[in-house]
Amino acid sequence: MKTDLIKGRLGRLKQLGTLLIYLAMVLIFTLLKPNYLTLTNFRSILIQAAMLGIISSGMTLVMMTGGVDMSVGAVAGVSTLAGMWPVVFDELPLAVGILIALGIALAFGLINGICISRLGIAPFVATLGTMFLAQGLQYLFSEGGMSISYGFPATYKFLGSGSLGPFPMPLVLFLVLLAALVLATEYAPAGRYLRGTGLNQFASELSGVKIRSFTLLSYVLCSLLAAVLGLVLGASQAYVSPDHGSSFLMDSLLVVLLGKTLVGGRISIYATAFGALFLRSFETGLSMIGIPVTALNVCKGTLLVIILLLALVRQKRRGGS
Repeated sequence: MKTDLIKGRLGRLKQLGTLLIYLAMVLIFTLLKPNYLTLTNFRSILIQAAMLGIISSGMTLVMMTGGVDMSVGAVAGVSTLAGMWPVVFDELPLAVGILIALGIALAFGLINGICISRLGIAPFVATLGTMFLAQGLQYLFSEGGMSISYGFPATYKFLGSGSLGPFPMPLVLFLVLLAALVLATEYAPAGRYLRGTGLNQFASELSGVKIRSFTLLSYVLCSLLAAVLGLVLGASQAYVSPDHGSSFLMDSLLVVLLGKTLVGGRISIYATAFGALFLRSFETGLSMIGIPVTALNVCKGTLLVIILLLALVRQKRRGGS
């Protein structure tokens, strides 16, 4: 009983320490650039973190099962191009265009899931193949690499740049998804089954868990959430190009690991949400103090190395104890 109480207090102290790290980072950037903590800037950070959180939530589900999805950025691009091209140039109803985008993403999720769960192909290899496929289809759907920069319906643009009261739509959408996924993964049996699939497939299968079905489901949801991000991103920028969403691949991997390291030491949806907020706050601060865009990837790469080292140290400590 006392051991559980001590562990609970230690867990709360770690979460408090994580919050203090974030607040210290915000304080440093505010001292360097006082306009960092303005309402306008913080609203922009929340919007960027929400969009990153959408696609990273799908990556979280996949990584819970012990896999990875290298195709998320390309799927975000190809599904958005396939859905919005006929809406803009062929006057197709917006609802149909969105269904096309989700249908394309669903197909990629099924391909990934079947290759990994049924055919036994390694996740990295399978999703790398579909990444190249999606990248090629982007140019096919865009008639050789053309971009969409005009003609978007007002309803569609509202999805990315509108507000519901004081709350921007990307944030509203992300909070709804966040609530649903936290409930599913933390308080429903599905969450235990996903984690069991990643931790010990043999034991999970002996316990009656349909690990193939849950693996397939995770990749389908990951692709669908990538399409949602692609649609929201296109609506916020009023611009879609063949490389649409490609920059979110490495960022989605980074924030899952960042959230795991900073919050609780395990992969979870709420930890990923915090990781997305942390990364976008970090990037914004670096940009405001004058760090060149070309150096941001160096900073993010350094951050990733630090995260991996911290995770390794934590793992060794647990092994030693």
